[in-house]
Amino acid sequence: MSVTKNIRRKPILLALLVGLCGNGTLAMLSVSQLTFSIFPIIALVLAARMLYREYLTVPMEGDTPLCTLLAFLIGVFAYSAVLRTEFPEMGTNFFSVMVSLVLVIWLALKMGVAARPVAAEDGVKS
Repeated sequence: MSVTKNIRRKPILLALLVGLCGNGTLAMLSVSQLTFSIFPIIALVLAARMLYREYLTVPMEGDTPLCTLLAFLIGVFAYSAVLRTEFPEMGTNFFSVMVSLVLVIWLALKMGVAARPVAAEDGVKS
């Protein structure tokens, strides 16, 4: 008895990209160690536009909205962890790494990637 999940991958990947680019843009504007670049802003605008267009054209059914939110948060916390690894004077990255790992595991379970195998019952008794 296997249950197929009806979760589309395109909005999840776009939400991950929006989270990464959004946190990158915010960090670029607020962290003094980072130099200014227009590319995170361009990537954020394009990814958000693509995600909005995807939202308007195709209905999000099942667990797709929750998985999209999880992917967005994974992008935010993962970029924060990478940034704090690159610049240790900003503080520890332990919290960001742990939250990212918990969210990745939750997303994998929701999408069925890390599902437990179900033993097949074939009616033969030993």
